Amino acid sequence: MEKKQVRDYMTHDVVSIDASETVGDVIQLIHTTNHDGFPVLRLGKVVGYISARDIIGEHPTTKVDVRMTRHLITARPDLTITEVARRIFRTGIQKLPVVAQDNALLGIISNMDVIRSQIERVTPEKVFNFMQALHTLYGVNAHLQREMVLVEKLQPTQSCVQQDELDGRTYELEKHLAEPVIVVKSGDRTILVDGHHRAVAAKRLGLKELDAYVVYMDTNLELGLEKTAHSMNIYNLSDIKIDKRPEHSLVGPTHPTLIRSEKKLVKEYMTTNVISLDAGKTVKDVIGLIRTTTHDGFPVLNNGKVVGLIAAKDIIDAKANDGIAPLMEPVILKTYPDEGLTDVARKMFRYCVQKLPVIDSNGDFIGIITNADVIRSQIERVTPEKVFDYLTTLKTLYGYEPHLSRGMVPVKRLIPTQSKVYMDELDGRAYEIKKGLAEPLIVVRRADKYILIDGHHRAVAANRMRVPELEAYIIDIDSDTELGIEKTARNMRLWSLEDVQILDESRCAFLA
Repeated sequence: MEKKQVRDYMTHDVVSIDASETVGDVIQLIHTTNHDGFPVLRLGKVVGYISARDIIGEHPTTKVDVRMTRHLITARPDLTITEVARRIFRTGIQKLPVVAQDNALLGIISNMDVIRSQIERVTPEKVFNFMQALHTLYGVNAHLQREMVLVEKLQPTQSCVQQDELDGRTYELEKHLAEPVIVVKSGDRTILVDGHHRAVAAKRLGLKELDAYVVYMDTNLELGLEKTAHSMNIYNLSDIKIDKRPEHSLVGPTHPTLIRSEKKLVKEYMTTNVISLDAGKTVKDVIGLIRTTTHDGFPVLNNGKVVGLIAAKDIIDAKANDGIAPLMEPVILKTYPDEGLTDVARKMFRYCVQKLPVIDSNGDFIGIITNADVIRSQIERVTPEKVFDYLTTLKTLYGYEPHLSRGMVPVKRLIPTQSKVYMDELDGRAYEIKKGLAEPLIVVRRADKYILIDGHHRAVAANRMRVPELEAYIIDIDSDTELGIEKTARNMRLWSLEDVQILDESRCAFLA
């Protein structure tokens, strides 16, 4: 279900430091690279990690191996991005060294890489909402297939794409990581609805075909978005302009009225009780906060307005009585409570920032959103691949022609097929259920049984909260034959959600 792996997104050319070097060498590296931490090697093998926070107040001659963190959490190159996202979110670590079996350093994967992997994802909501919009606006029925489409036949419905976004999609196409586009087949026309950056990138690369979710309409009619495109003289991909101005490249969905792809907002994930510093404070005040809070950076305020961010790397060789105003990183980018997390992810990735201050309509500071919050919003997402892969599995193994719909399912009647869940994951899913943010489950309905395929943490959380129903993608099977996954659940004595074991192992609960 997860095709994106660490090896596809990790940085290979990693700046590291030897365990025999000194804090002074680390300070020099921070200044020359602007990084805030480095893997520590001994004889080419990873033995630790040292960050700016670790060396605050240390004498420059102190050896690296005295101050480094020894108990590392690392990643393997074949680990999936989903697993890395869980690991980064649960531990609060921003970067994981990527190591071989013998602990040799291969690269590094950061929370920014995880965010990059999530941008321009195709969600079931995009597909289903568009099909519903077609039915509502035009009264037509449609069916969905996944197949390859010819790039030269695509008729775009968007007039402009952005260069830096194009660079990202080009990279993913070259690595075979790009999400499918969404197209509509009406008559002999192939109308591109979502995925214009991928399509333009494919044309520039000389690709003949693209993977697509194809919505087939039962009648031949001209869509309103086609008329709009034609009025702008847009007929093929060559007619799309490329905007090279990075400050204008925060892209929203192609057709927001037809494809409502973003339901998760900043206000649902931001931290509101934020420790901050006044612009008149000193380096000594920052050091005190770092030691008492274990945070490595703080917003800087002036009369309630956020004016900067001060981090450990900004003060590593400053004097205790130095003011923080000249040392802080001035804040240029901000966000608002009602901004979508997809837009925030784009900002963080494009401008390489770890945190964004959240301000209200008056410009007053009200909270902070971090890339860890963005990652948290992506965990246990339902992708079209999960749904379509399982449908394909049922066809291949049993010869079924299952029917897919979306609706509510009774929580008490769900039959689990996973024996364990984790407490910290449950807490996250319970929060999202309370906020109305939880992704749908995937459920097979056979002979009046509701067999839970995906979403066990959501289901167990709902059961503990006494929520009667959950939204689900429902796969209906007209057969009395017991599925293999049912037999496995029966052998594990899983009859209801009450039989699922809850593990409280937050530091090692990294789920596949």
